[in-house]
Amino acid sequence: MNASDRRILEKIVSEIGYLESLVDEMDMQAFVADETVKRAASMTSINIGELAKHLSDGFFDQYPDNELRLAAKTRDVYAHGYFTLSFETVYKTAVEDYPRVLAWIQDALSEHETN
Repeated sequence: MNASDRRILEKIVSEIGYLESLVDEMDMQAFVADETVKRAASMTSINIGELAKHLSDGFFDQYPDNELRLAAKTRDVYAHGYFTLSFETVYKTAVEDYPRVLAWIQDALSEHETN
């Protein structure tokens, strides 16, 4: 893993941490009712995907099974389909998908430290 990819992954970890703090102990109904939180969560998801788009081809060659390509695609859906965006989907992505992505990134970063 090169230094640039590492910095990007560390920033993604930070963004996911922020996203988790936004939705912490919030159920979907409360999330959908809170305009500020749902917009902030959507924008943070866009940030995560945009960061993922800047990972190197070598990164994706080294880690072909990671979900960060999906984060980049999610970014496109959220950024270009905002008026048709399902905030239920944003919530599910935040509470179901990104914690798994976070765990994977943390493992990859730890693995890189020991190698």
